[in-house]
Amino acid sequence: RIVEAATAVELKLRTAEAAKAARGSLIRMVMHDLRSPLLSVANAVAIVQDLKPETRVDDSVVVECMRAMATCSQLMQNIVSDMLDFERIDSGRLVLVPAAMRVLQLLEAAADTFGGLAAAKGVTLRLIPL
Repeated sequence: RIVEAATAVELKLRTAEAAKAARGSLIRMVMHDLRSPLLSVANAVAIVQDLKPETRVDDSVVVECMRAMATCSQLMQNIVSDMLDFERIDSGRLVLVPAAMRVLQLLEAAADTFGGLAAAKGVTLRLIPL
């Protein structure tokens, strides 16, 4: 019985270590996923700050920067919400519901998110309809 108890304790220890490693990996991935939209927001803010004071709010540059910031902030909110879902996953209360999605909307959000980073490196991102 002592051997069985020791084996059970060892199994629990390995499981806990694996869970700790998985959480660490997840946290690193999430931090990386948050960095891109944060940098895009920072680039959009820098672009707006560099505009002349007389620039109108409906100027195309301002509109594009605002759209990018809105898209990036929504993406960051989704990432944080997903992280909060891990509590539900751990407790077995998460329910997945299939839902339709618009691929074009996803591609537009990706272009908004990474457009500022690309522009800062001299690269232009654009969607080309098929």
